[in-house]
Amino acid sequence: MKIVMLGSGSWGTAMTSQLAQKHADITLYSRNAEVVETIRATGENSAYLPGVSIPAHVKLSNDLEAAVHGAEVVVLATPAKAIAETAASVREWLAPQALVISTAKGLSATGRRLSEEIRDALGDKTEHIAVLSGPNHAEEVGRGQPAATVVAAASKETAMRAQEVYMMPRLRAYYSTDLLGVEYGGALKNIIALAAGVVDGLAYGDNTQAALITRGLTEIARYACACGAKRETLFGLAGMGDLIVTCTSSHSRNHTAGLLLAQGKTAAEIVAGTRMVVEGIRTTGIVYPLARERGIEMPITEQVYLLLEGKIRATESLRILMEREKKHELQEPTW
Repeated sequence: MKIVMLGSGSWGTAMTSQLAQKHADITLYSRNAEVVETIRATGENSAYLPGVSIPAHVKLSNDLEAAVHGAEVVVLATPAKAIAETAASVREWLAPQALVISTAKGLSATGRRLSEEIRDALGDKTEHIAVLSGPNHAEEVGRGQPAATVVAAASKETAMRAQEVYMMPRLRAYYSTDLLGVEYGGALKNIIALAAGVVDGLAYGDNTQAALITRGLTEIARYACACGAKRETLFGLAGMGDLIVTCTSSHSRNHTAGLLLAQGKTAAEIVAGTRMVVEGIRTTGIVYPLARERGIEMPITEQVYLLLEGKIRATESLRILMEREKKHELQEPTW
């Protein structure tokens, strides 16, 4: 099959490197001609994922039409805020039976799931839309370290098509038909990862971190289930699995951003200081107002939102969370 990877950031590069181990016809598209030339000359994407080799048979292109034309699988590996625009840009050249897979983790500016944005952007061009999510840091996947992921779609047939694309010796793919659970799990865990970074930045210990992650998962499940997701999905790879790795790994941009929040950096300063996208900052600004409007109690998310808005200090946020009224652990709402 012909596969095209749209996006040459760290995740797009990592996926290309590994998918090329299984698939002979794969193209990595970058709108940046300089990135294309660098990879062509050196065999790696030193700007975003140094040390990871791109196999020689991978085609490189900054011509979108040429890259997409005739592709059976189109992977959207751009940041969440650019997904709809990217999908719309390929609609003209997309084959009717093409499988479109989104690998971004986030929400639209209005809180819609990315698969909804993609479906609207593509119209009736294809019904085969899937999403991929799980505990998958590019730095490790790109180097072939064993990992597992989830691919989800509205239909079992589409989900299993996507599963076959990603089923490899060093990457085990599971399929799901709970699009809502997989997408909300991937998006909301970034908010909790910001809080986890704050916890480490304040030099609190493992007990604090374990409590935060566990209660953070409760918030994620609460919001996702209120939107129609299946609760059990949030306790799988796209929920708990992704949450654990994003809250604890040195590779996590959101955890790193939380460390900087604990040091007193503003959201604007954090964003300006990295070329990578910190999805948790954007997602918090989208989700908290919606949760408040819908009456979904999310105390950790609320404190992260206030921190990002510069309305509270990190130590005060922790005090507020610890002094909330007494609750039964499994009784809603709870912290």
